[in-house]
Amino acid sequence: MSTDPDAAGPLSPKARTAVFLLGLCALLTIYSTQPLLPELAQDLNVPVGQAAWTITATTLGVAVMAPFAGSVSDFLGRKRVMVAAIGASLAATLACALARDFTAMLVCRFAQGLFIPFVFAVAVSYVAEECTGAAAQGANALYVSGTAFGGFCGRFLSGAAATHFGWRSSFVAMALVLLVTLAVTAAWLPRERRFRRSESLLASLQGIGRHFGNARLLGTCFIGAAILFLQVGSFTYAGMVLEAPPFELSSFEIGAVFAVFLVAVVVTPLTGRLIGRIGRLRTFVLVSVVSLAGLGLTLVPSTPAVIVGLAASSTGVFSGQTCAIGYAAEAGGPAKSSAVGLYLTSYYAGGSIGAVAPSPLYSAAGWGATVGLLAAVVGVSVLVALAAWSAGAGRPHRIEEPVS
Repeated sequence: MSTDPDAAGPLSPKARTAVFLLGLCALLTIYSTQPLLPELAQDLNVPVGQAAWTITATTLGVAVMAPFAGSVSDFLGRKRVMVAAIGASLAATLACALARDFTAMLVCRFAQGLFIPFVFAVAVSYVAEECTGAAAQGANALYVSGTAFGGFCGRFLSGAAATHFGWRSSFVAMALVLLVTLAVTAAWLPRERRFRRSESLLASLQGIGRHFGNARLLGTCFIGAAILFLQVGSFTYAGMVLEAPPFELSSFEIGAVFAVFLVAVVVTPLTGRLIGRIGRLRTFVLVSVVSLAGLGLTLVPSTPAVIVGLAASSTGVFSGQTCAIGYAAEAGGPAKSSAVGLYLTSYYAGGSIGAVAPSPLYSAAGWGATVGLLAAVVGVSVLVALAAWSAGAGRPHRIEEPVS
């Protein structure tokens, strides 16, 4: 057994709890206004379509800050940046509850997006540095499982709180979750031991440019974009299908479909073990097949079949995210956080495209053609993974121990 205090190893149960909550808060607020759009539109005097900008504003904030958040943590350190970001996100969330007009709401939602990368990118880098081998794969899977629960929890809490106490209470409910995450992270997440500080913030920022010559990382960024393209595209247009005949589900029932994210919460931690056994590339191919099978099942004109299909597709997405995000951190070399930040920008760019790109095809040829497009994107992502991850992707990458 190593006596090196800086040696990497598995995280303690308390630290694993903190990692799960970090994943939860990374996705908690982004889509939380989806159930609130009609009420926001009415109270803030804007059309419902314009109220959807409360989602776009947050994703735009994420995309703007993601490439730089990692560089800041490369200079300032991991834990202190994450704790500060959670505190700032909590303040921005409470500010949303106090917004008196639509412009103020958009500013606050944009601010929420600006702080998210300081949790998302930095947490992944923390795991990559503090753990190796199977421990790293397991911690990454736990983190992604947290993001799956956060995606569900944000929508569920918003809808439940708004139904009983009005839309402003939904932001208070999320602020309470962020407060718990802040306390747990501050108390239970150990300070980084293997972190090597960048010489200066400028030197850290310069590392971003070098990533554009890293073909493996760029391929991984494309895979991340494809992953969220599939997730957003499938749920956006499947929701329209379920609203129309022969399904005719209500808005509440369609919103409840997001409970399928809970399947991913349970299954995704197992993905880390699978990567340790058969390798990242084989695991990604396998979970992509699961997503494709799920997409195929949504073509059956039966509500249970569509829901099961979406559950399978979503589970494949989160498991694929476990494969990709861990590789992004490792492929980034010393500049892990900025590499994950670049991945994060690509990831959300893919989701933004997935929300609108299938629209003409869906309008012209229906859900079957849309499924064909989504399946094609999955297929291309597998081909890119075969090219980008083939050398060494069949086994977990090991982070070299520092020379003492």
